[in-house]
Amino acid sequence: MVADPDQHLNGIDVLTTTERQRMSTRGMPLPAHPDRCVHELFEAQARRSPEALAVVAADGTLTYVDLDRRANQLAHHLAAQGIRAGQVVGVHLDRKPALIVSLLAVLKVGAAYTLLDTAFPVERTRRIVAETAAPLVVTDGNRADQLDAAGIDVVRLDMDEAAIAACPDVAPRLPVSPQHPACVMFTSGSTGRPKGVVSPHEALVSTFVGQEYLRFGPDRVYLQSSPVSWDAFALEVFGVLLHGGRTVLHPGSTPELDTIADLVAEHGVTTLQLSASLFNLLLDERPGVFDQVEEAMTAGEAASVSHVSRARRQFPRLRLINGYGPVENMGFSTAYDIGVDDLDRAPVPIGRPIAGTRIHLLDARLDLVPDGVIGEVYIGGAGLALGYLGQPGLTAERFVADPFAGVPGARMYRTGDLARWGVDGVLEFVGRADSQVKIRGFRIEPGEVEAAIGTIPEIRQAAVVVHNGRVEDELHLIAYLVPQDSADRAAVPKIVRRHLAGLLPVHMVPGGFVVLDELPLNSNGKVDRG
Repeated sequence: MVADPDQHLNGIDVLTTTERQRMSTRGMPLPAHPDRCVHELFEAQARRSPEALAVVAADGTLTYVDLDRRANQLAHHLAAQGIRAGQVVGVHLDRKPALIVSLLAVLKVGAAYTLLDTAFPVERTRRIVAETAAPLVVTDGNRADQLDAAGIDVVRLDMDEAAIAACPDVAPRLPVSPQHPACVMFTSGSTGRPKGVVSPHEALVSTFVGQEYLRFGPDRVYLQSSPVSWDAFALEVFGVLLHGGRTVLHPGSTPELDTIADLVAEHGVTTLQLSASLFNLLLDERPGVFDQVEEAMTAGEAASVSHVSRARRQFPRLRLINGYGPVENMGFSTAYDIGVDDLDRAPVPIGRPIAGTRIHLLDARLDLVPDGVIGEVYIGGAGLALGYLGQPGLTAERFVADPFAGVPGARMYRTGDLARWGVDGVLEFVGRADSQVKIRGFRIEPGEVEAAIGTIPEIRQAAVVVHNGRVEDELHLIAYLVPQDSADRAAVPKIVRRHLAGLLPVHMVPGGFVVLDELPLNSNGKVDRG
């Protein structure tokens, strides 16, 4: 600085050569996994364990060999309807064995599937079908009539049952590569137009094969309770079927606490994957579930410190994992095994990159930030999506060149999430770059305030939302609080305000507190901040 006092401060590198090398290579190498497609790996597993149960549902079960044969027959039927490699096929079915059959059939014919939640309004379903240019939707029953009335071509599993059963039950050997699209998952777009995230076979395989963030294997029983339109759906299906395990299908579109408890007990479920809000609710209302399962992952939202601490203390044998990842990276990018030393830690870390994933924290100039400094999360590796369907401009904006990979053509995804590396080398999630607000001249991240509230023993759940004040452009933070049953509800706002005053600067303490019986959840099981 003395040698060149006219230089810009942001041009001075605060990282040593050793630090830069370490931080630019943060991530785990991908274990050797077969360079094959999802359906090919499933077929290999079906040959290894043909009579093992693959799918369990209220209206029937399927072994691996039965599932494979039925998927082969439907694949041949789809091919006869003109479906070709590279197309997208909609799947609009209740959560039952036919749903899993249809997904595999679409993959076997070389197409990509997009799951259409049966709870969606017909108009939204029609828009998604139009976005994907799907020539067909696999469905049945009354829904077929609704789709047909909306001008959507369908394959009806009920009326076409005889024709499908007459098709060969051997796999159609069509040329499909791991780089071909396997699924299109839709997420909300800021413009009002939903974004279709196109993920290749390679992304699914690398995310669910050769990993240790959850236990995978023939002895595992996963509950498939995530909404079908959510990225976690793929984990609860293919994370099981590629390893010889069993997936238990939760009936209906929305997970229900009593049903989850009953299915866990009846089928010996070993693994639960839950949104943070659903995890909290299940722990509050049906805690005995966690005495029966072996591991539970909470993801999708910031983990509640009070709930995680209670679960860890109450169920010491439970393996508890905090996961993080956007749909653009198959929903799983980092994971953290929560130990006894983390019980009073806020926020709960989101951990280290899973195998095959690279994480970079960058500043506004796309340079690496030092440990402890907040930066935007950029994700690279084999789990990345190909981009957004039919939106090349948005794809180019969010999927950018990765200068740290050392491989020509490598990309990384700009998440819009903020995090920092802790002193122990694990990631701490801070919040969203686009949810950061300026109040009275100070930049505030509501997620940081929520994390501070999460350390208060009297509070079970909290959400901090920005509201407009009475004066134009005047913003206020409002904290919505769900107290513990034993807490004095009338005293809760005063307790929280006093506690936060000892943790946060005055401009970060919410201006208002609202006590609720529970936080509202949307259809994905996340807090409905609207």
